[in-house]
Amino acid sequence: MPDTETVTSDAPTKRTRRTQERAELTRAKLLDAGILLFSERGFDAVSVRDLETAAGVKRNLLSYHFNDKDTLWKASADAIVGLMSTEFSERMTIMKEVSGRETLAFIVRFYVYFHARHPELSRLMSREATRHSWRTQYLIDTHIRPSTMAMEKLVYEIQGLDRKAFIHWYYIMISSTSTIFSFAAECEDLFGVDPCEESMVEAHAEMLVSMLLEAG
Repeated sequence: MPDTETVTSDAPTKRTRRTQERAELTRAKLLDAGILLFSERGFDAVSVRDLETAAGVKRNLLSYHFNDKDTLWKASADAIVGLMSTEFSERMTIMKEVSGRETLAFIVRFYVYFHARHPELSRLMSREATRHSWRTQYLIDTHIRPSTMAMEKLVYEIQGLDRKAFIHWYYIMISSTSTIFSFAAECEDLFGVDPCEESMVEAHAEMLVSMLLEAG
């Protein structure tokens, strides 16, 4: 016979674990819904109910897990930008021994490949970047400015571009590495090709490296 004391003591632990797993799953569903809807519609056009419906969770669970829509938006932005930052950092560890120009070429390629897999990032950014808001400032202060400053330093060292020239280079790079994937439906209807197909992504990356980097 099983030890009654052991069975009794294990039961609360298992219930707690199941409760935690359900909570984590609910949070993940709400985050996925946030990334999708905020990038597709924009913050103001999405309601709490829209988010809960898209996540397939019961009413009031958003406020339970994230307090309010603002907090979920921040968490959604952190999740998708954080994914990019994590992947970038992992890949940069193998770039320490290469030249500065190759590092810059790697960055351009990385942006292309990431946006091809996650067009929701550029869509989210585009939704917020057209006007001044607390969300735009949050993105800048938390995510954009630190990485942009590092990129500006590298571009100056490799390309010799000062601040004014870098501003143009930066927005050309940002838009050219992402727009084709954000506009995938248009590209398919206009040209009959899927821009996210592997050979298209590779060709796009190599073309941009050639265009954005002066021959070394």
